[in-house]
Amino acid sequence: MANNQKCNRLSGEVFWWVVSVFMCHIFISHSELDSKFVGYLNAMCSLLDIECLVAEYKQQAGKELWDKIQSMIERSYIVIPILTANGVSSEWVKKEVTMAKTLNKKFIPVVQDFVKNDIPDELKGKEYVPYNAEDLTETLLKIALQLRELKRNDIGFATNC
Repeated sequence: MANNQKCNRLSGEVFWWVVSVFMCHIFISHSELDSKFVGYLNAMCSLLDIECLVAEYKQQAGKELWDKIQSMIERSYIVIPILTANGVSSEWVKKEVTMAKTLNKKFIPVVQDFVKNDIPDELKGKEYVPYNAEDLTETLLKIALQLRELKRNDIGFATNC
């Protein structure tokens, strides 16, 4: 390999390392049945220079799924659990929320109104963004406002994003 090719490859690797270190990461905990909404949330966050860590977006053949999810939660600053009827019945979502709580992660729960009594114990008593299945744009806007407020007021979030 020529020196120029090595240099280009190395500079590319350094660029992506810098981007991954200084980009804000958010883990989205959700049921795969809510993937359409997660896609919209991911697109909105990318417009805000926030990277969403979503397990199915970063497939790694042969890697243990739980190991990958744990790594994503550890790298994230905020966890956004999507607690729809699908989300509250998902064992994966419950496991992810429990792990994030043990790591003292910040949460922006998104909760569908009729499942409020079924949310994981770790999130009971916390304020949340209402999930409006009839108007997903409204839900996304409210999440964006929460993220903006965190960027303004949370020193940890501001320095990590």
